Amino acid sequence: TKSGQKSSRQSWKKSFDFLFSSVGYCVGLGNLWRFPYLCFENGGGAFLIPYMLFTCLFAIPMMILETSFGQSFRAGQSHKSHRLRTKRLIGSGFSTGIAFAQLVANLYASSSYIIIMVWITKYMVASVSPNLPWTNCENQWNTKNCVQFLSSDNSTRNVTLSDRRISAAEEFWAREVLGKSRGLEHIGSLRPDLVLYLGLLWIIGYFVTFKGIKWSSKVSVFYVTATVPIVLILIVTIRRLYFRWGMEPGCGYYLYPDLSKLMNFKVWVTAAAQVTYSTTIGNGILLFLASFNKRDHNFLKDALIIGAANALTSFTSGLAVFSSLGFLATKLNTTMAEVASSGPGLVFIAYPQSISLLPFPQVWSFLFFLTLLLLGFDSQFIQVEYLVNFFIDGSKRIRSLRWNKEILGAMLCFFNFLVGLSMVSEGGIYVFEIFNRYAYAGWCTFLMCGCELVAISWLYGLDTHFKEMDNMIGTIRVKWLLKISWKLLSPIICMVAVVFYLAGFKPLEIGNYLYPLWAQCFAHLVSVSTIIAIPGYAVYIKLKSGKPFAEV
Repeated sequence: TKSGQKSSRQSWKKSFDFLFSSVGYCVGLGNLWRFPYLCFENGGGAFLIPYMLFTCLFAIPMMILETSFGQSFRAGQSHKSHRLRTKRLIGSGFSTGIAFAQLVANLYASSSYIIIMVWITKYMVASVSPNLPWTNCENQWNTKNCVQFLSSDNSTRNVTLSDRRISAAEEFWAREVLGKSRGLEHIGSLRPDLVLYLGLLWIIGYFVTFKGIKWSSKVSVFYVTATVPIVLILIVTIRRLYFRWGMEPGCGYYLYPDLSKLMNFKVWVTAAAQVTYSTTIGNGILLFLASFNKRDHNFLKDALIIGAANALTSFTSGLAVFSSLGFLATKLNTTMAEVASSGPGLVFIAYPQSISLLPFPQVWSFLFFLTLLLLGFDSQFIQVEYLVNFFIDGSKRIRSLRWNKEILGAMLCFFNFLVGLSMVSEGGIYVFEIFNRYAYAGWCTFLMCGCELVAISWLYGLDTHFKEMDNMIGTIRVKWLLKISWKLLSPIICMVAVVFYLAGFKPLEIGNYLYPLWAQCFAHLVSVSTIIAIPGYAVYIKLKSGKPFAEV
C-alpha cells in the first residue's frame, strides 16, 4: 500500500478467533493419531514425563516467542527503529532461508496431512452401513485368521495355534482401507475411493479458504472443531473403562509408568520431537496467525492456553487408546505389543473397536469421525492460508495480479493433490511414512526451531523485542525466564536433538518391512530438501553481494 494508506491486510474480527484457530491448528490429528503409537513405542506412561516437561520448558516458551514476534511484526510497523531492525532481519540471507525452509516443510505437511483425513473419511462413510464393517469377519477382504468380537458376543473363528489371530478392525484397516501391498517396490494401483475423497477434500479446502483468514476462522468457531472431538474421546474412554479388560493391562501400563524407561535417551528425544510436531512450533504457522492480531492482543495468555490444551488432548487420547489396547489384547489372548504392532494405524484400529461397543455404534462412529475430519480441516485450512499468503506477501508482482489469491490457492491445492496421489495407492502407506518421519518431523524440525531462535534472539535482539512486548501487553515479569529459554535452553535442546538424530541413524522400517536402500536415501533427501534453503540462500546472497558470511 502507498504511504499513509491503511494496510489492506486482514485482521481477526474477534479476539478469540486467534485462540480458536490456533488451538484448532495445534491441537489436531497429531495428538489423536500420532501421540498414542509413539507413546506406546517409548515406554507408555513413562513417555508422559518428558512430554510434559518439554511442553513446559520448550514448547510454551517457543509459542510465546512466535506469537509475540508475529504480532509485533504486524503491529510494530509504525515504529521506525523496529521497522529498520525487522527489515535487517527479514532481508538477511540466513533469516530468509528459514522462511523458505518453513515453506517447503508446510508444502510437505499439507500434502501428507490430508491423507490422514482421507482415511478418516473412509471410516466416516463406512459408518453409515447397517453393520460396522470392522466388527465382523464376513466381508470379502477378511482372511481365515480374522477374529470378531462384540460386547454381547465373545465367539471367534477357529484358527490353528500357528496362525496369528487378527482382529476384524485390523483387517479392515490394512486390507480394505489401505489395500496394503508388500512394500514400496510394489506401489500398485490407485485406490479409486481414496482418490475421490482426496479430490473432494482439496476442493472443500480451497473454497473454505477462498475468502481469506476471516472466513476460515468462522468455520473453525462455528463447528467447535477444537473441542467436540475431545468430548467424544472422553465419552468413548469412560465407556471403555467399564470393561475390566481395558482397565487393568491397558490403563495400568499407561498410568503406572516404568521409570526405568527414562534411562533411554531416545525416549526423551522422541518426546521432544512429538511436542514440536503437535504444537507445530518452528514451521512459521503460529507466527503467521499472530500477524493478524491487533496490537494489544494478549498473546501470552493464548500461548499458555494452547500449550495446556495440546497436553490435555494428548493425555486424553493416550488414555483412550491404551484402554482399548488392553481390551483387544485380552480378547485376542495376546500381548499389547502384538496388538499395537500396526504403528501409524494404531488409532484406526483402537478407536473404531471401542466405538463399536457403544449403544447405536453407527451414530457414534459417524459423529466421531466427522468431528475428527473437521478437526483436521482446521489445520488444513490454515496451512493453505499460510502457503497462499507466503507468496502474496513476498511478491509485489503476484500481489498486483487480479484474482491473485484465488488462482494461486487453486494452483497450490492442485499441486498438493497430485503429490497426494502417491499416498492413496496400494503402496501409499510406505510413501506416507517417508513424509511423516522425514519431511517435517525429526532433525529438520529441530534445526528450523534452532535457527528461528538464533534469528530472533541473537540477530534481531531480545532487548528490542521485549520493548515491543511491553508496548503491546504491558510489563512482563518473567522476562528472565524467557530469556534463558530463548537464548540458552531451547537452542541447546534443538542442537542435542539434531545431533542425536544424525548420529543415531537407523534404517526406516514399518513393522517387519525394511525399506530398500534407495528408499532410505530418498527419505533422507526429503529431509535435506526441507532445510537446504537455510544455508543455500545465505550462500546465494554471499555470491550475489560479495559480502562476508558474517554480514549476510
